[in-house]
Amino acid sequence: MEGSGAPSAGVAADDPTDGLAAYCAAPPADAWPRGWAVHYHAAADSTQDLARAAAEAGAPHGSVFVADWQRAGRGRRGRAWLAPPGTSLLFSLVARDVRLSPFSQTAVCALALCRVLERDRLAPALKWPNDVLLGDRKVAGVLAERVSGAAGAYQIVGIGLNVRYGAARAALPPFATALDWELGRRPERGPLLAALLRELAPLLAAPAGAWEAGLYSEWLRRLWRRQQTVRLATGAETLEGRVEGAAPDGTLLLRLPDGTLRRITVGDVLL
Repeated sequence: MEGSGAPSAGVAADDPTDGLAAYCAAPPADAWPRGWAVHYHAAADSTQDLARAAAEAGAPHGSVFVADWQRAGRGRRGRAWLAPPGTSLLFSLVARDVRLSPFSQTAVCALALCRVLERDRLAPALKWPNDVLLGDRKVAGVLAERVSGAAGAYQIVGIGLNVRYGAARAALPPFATALDWELGRRPERGPLLAALLRELAPLLAAPAGAWEAGLYSEWLRRLWRRQQTVRLATGAETLEGRVEGAAPDGTLLLRLPDGTLRRITVGDVLL
């Protein structure tokens, strides 16, 4: 979780009831999307860095890099993403030759997260631009980095999902939550990863017009605080206004108290 602090006592670094490493080493048949490959690391500086290095070496679309713990994980705008070992699902994937726009690629990753969580009768919401909330608390985030390098243009998409925090409430800030807290049980990260990748693969394979044809409206329906007042930090200023919605390119539409409609392309809606 962004800014959540260092690994804390009380959270098992090697949870024998989880088995993420074993699942990735010997997944069930058809666990991963066809043509995709998952690479597990017990620890890494950052799964984004693993994926980027592999992409520069020619790794194909659908190469996924998973870490049980990141020494220098990062979220949006250079923030640290810190999660104790054994608690979270942390992975990055190489996306090549995707016909959706860069923003749409990021958005469908968040949408895939929502779809999977909704199967457990949860009600996720999308906090602009790329966080997933449960009960107004952050449970996941998506980070996308567009690269034009020697291996051609590609995108690295990273996902961090709080999964198994148990009694370690102090390991997350008050504005965050974990999947086991919301479900009342401790889900296994391996099957959860498989479900996410299977949901995500067809979205990333969608034709260029799929976003405007239906995915955009599905994403917009889940937009957090739509038609409600929020505070938003742009870096240069903090604004207050009503969320009117968001444009297909991801621009947030914020109605200020004086009636002005501001189009926001960079910023954070505050919890």
